[in-house]
Amino acid sequence: MQTGALCLVSFLGPLLLTLAVGCSGGGSSSTFSSQNPAEPEFDPGNFAPHQVIDHPHLPLVPGTGATFETATPSGLERSETFVSHDTRQVAGIECTILVDRILVDGELAEETFSYHAQDRDGNIWTLGESCAQLEDGEIVGTEGSWEAFVDGAAPGILMKRLHVLGDIYVREAAPGVAENRVEIVALNVPVSLSDGHVYACLQTREFSPLEPTNDEMEYYAEGVGLVVEEGADGSRRTELRSVSVDSRPDVDPPDFVETIDNTYFPLAPGDYFLFERHLDEGVETVEKRVLFEREDILGVSCSILHVVERVNGELTEVTSNWHVQDKNGRVWYFGEDSTEIEDGEAVGSVGSWEAGVQDAQPGSMMPARPRVGDSFRVEYAPGIVEEIAVIVARNVTVTVPYGTFESCLQVLEWDPLRGNRELKYYAPGIGLVLETLSDGSERLELVDVIR
Repeated sequence: MQTGALCLVSFLGPLLLTLAVGCSGGGSSSTFSSQNPAEPEFDPGNFAPHQVIDHPHLPLVPGTGATFETATPSGLERSETFVSHDTRQVAGIECTILVDRILVDGELAEETFSYHAQDRDGNIWTLGESCAQLEDGEIVGTEGSWEAFVDGAAPGILMKRLHVLGDIYVREAAPGVAENRVEIVALNVPVSLSDGHVYACLQTREFSPLEPTNDEMEYYAEGVGLVVEEGADGSRRTELRSVSVDSRPDVDPPDFVETIDNTYFPLAPGDYFLFERHLDEGVETVEKRVLFEREDILGVSCSILHVVERVNGELTEVTSNWHVQDKNGRVWYFGEDSTEIEDGEAVGSVGSWEAGVQDAQPGSMMPARPRVGDSFRVEYAPGIVEEIAVIVARNVTVTVPYGTFESCLQVLEWDPLRGNRELKYYAPGIGLVLETLSDGSERLELVDVIR
């Protein structure tokens, strides 16, 4: 998919998600027209609170994912896309979040979160995207990022409800960043994949004045979405390889165990961890202790990780985090009870949430068998915290006051509500050893462990 700068906005990948619930397998009469319809106008009042995107040629069903592969001079490029269960407010519109990860020879090279909504007429709009380019697990750029109504950017049309031959419309309208256009080229083109699948596809041409020699052809199958993307000259062909489904977590108490022994996130009653961070205002200490008591959330008995934060010895925050591991080894996050403190007095509880309360859902702290490119929701309490994580590297060596650790897992965490990005490093058998901002600053380092 064409991009405005370096951001490989393959958010069309997830769109390809075939599992189009709510999509009729009916004929193309619902999306093809012999007459050119009026150009859609962006009207915030023409959007439902959260309309599931069910366009026949671009179903965007939460929990569905897809994988594409492309052979490039630098190696095999793999694009893994996922339609998040989470949403984000952009310009007052509740948007579906598409997560797209580009991996080159197994190394995460780019991650994109893009925001889309379908109006009541069936047109799909793009309201922005957040891009990060990575090298060796470190963020080296955010080119291609934009948001509607910020710095002159406007909403674009990802796909119209009706397709008319020769129709051209604006897909992205962020001046100097992403200025992509789409032309409807053909309505019923046979497309064969290397695995033998054959589809009758809508063919579009995506082009941009910012990249005049980089036109791309895209092929969309009804009930599936994007299946092939290639250069207009036939070069750099990208094909759909697989699709997947991941529903919201279905909490069943018998699926969980009391022991948390995940190698990257082990927690045993009595464990104690001390961290330090040097700030402009002084030294921050963070003490984490696994209590012997447990907390029952949604019928599941959770371990309590008690966290005490101080700056220059003065108490600033106390938090109880609730974690539990399932039988497969994944560590879950069921919420937290947080209290901010000033001058010895409680002044707030921002960030507190509990799974099952006010639409909050359990999140994941650590997969059972983490691999580079895995993306998962850490916390989801709408409007409070909506943190997402992606594993960007393995076998990283980290040195902190407590020692040097090899074979560390590097995880990028990001909250669309705040825009902040953090890198966290987990050592086998220990857990978290280092936490920094995405630029490597403000290092929270492991100082001591008592078990």
